[in-house]
Amino acid sequence: MLDSQLLSNKYYIYITPEEGLIAWDIYNPNPAQCGFVAYFGKVFQFVEKILKHKGLTFYVTMAEMNELPQYGENVIVVMLGDELCRLPKYVDQIGAIFKCYGTNQIVGCNPLFKPSYLNFVTVIQYLRNLVIRLPWMLKYQFKKVKSWLLNKMEIAPIYDIPLGYYNSEDLPIKDIKDRLYDVFFAGSAIHEPYPIWSLQYWLRTPKTISREQMMLSANRFQEKYPEFKVESSITPAFGANGDSKAANSYSERMMNTKICLAPRGTSFETYRFFEAIKYGCIVITEALPSRWFYDNSPVIEITDWDDLESTLEKLLSNEQLMQEIHQKSLHWWETKCSEAVVGEYIANNLNSLIDSK
Repeated sequence: MLDSQLLSNKYYIYITPEEGLIAWDIYNPNPAQCGFVAYFGKVFQFVEKILKHKGLTFYVTMAEMNELPQYGENVIVVMLGDELCRLPKYVDQIGAIFKCYGTNQIVGCNPLFKPSYLNFVTVIQYLRNLVIRLPWMLKYQFKKVKSWLLNKMEIAPIYDIPLGYYNSEDLPIKDIKDRLYDVFFAGSAIHEPYPIWSLQYWLRTPKTISREQMMLSANRFQEKYPEFKVESSITPAFGANGDSKAANSYSERMMNTKICLAPRGTSFETYRFFEAIKYGCIVITEALPSRWFYDNSPVIEITDWDDLESTLEKLLSNEQLMQEIHQKSLHWWETKCSEAVVGEYIANNLNSLIDSK
């Protein structure tokens, strides 16, 4: 292992200006109880092996869009938590941005051809988010035009990166036929309590509605087929499965899972997708955006959780099919989503970007 004291690139966790900078040793998997960076700590270890250039400063933030402690071509931002897919204000003041959730949202449904209350609320949320994103989009386009007219400023390229896992243990991979749970889901159903005057309070959210429908379908399947083991638990909030006390239990249950249900949260993209793929589970999920680490992935996308029963029936009656998808999931993790692959992706893009200047 490379001694972190010898690194000439600097890494910081920067959640908000009020909290300030947290100097980050990327070989520490849980710095200052910031477990959400565990995946990227390993990613950056591979970045250091491949990156040809030194003297860079990496700021890892959840969703700080307005300001950074410093600027310059040597500043690289890694943004993990902006579910609104906005464009940062400082896009013309730094070298590059690597961003989870990307810069474009999807509707993820067709309310005209398949009307439902869930699809209606999904469109409402999409439009609300679009209104929030609009000022950021306009500022970004203005900066691009200004850069072109003045031929001075450069706009930082923005690269899509996967969320990775929140807190996932490295466990020996179990063959799918030896796993205890046929179907598994653990997660929250309500993102947060909303005030009575908010739109979310009266309409509810796509996350809540989607997960309620999923649980109803899973319960119907269990009643119809009691011989199958369906494991589900509703946690009080996001992160409850990923804290230090629960991580082992959650990881062990995921490793013992054949089929993992990965419903949407606030966004269609979830940590659960990657946690399940890592362990070789068969993933059933909703719509996914077009990104290099999702396109053609071996997951089963359904547009209506009422289709869950028939989907489970088809899978659990075909051991050969499940074994094939299991192997494809493991391969997808190793070739598209693993720390080594994402680290190589970041390093290669930075090498090409810096070499071209």
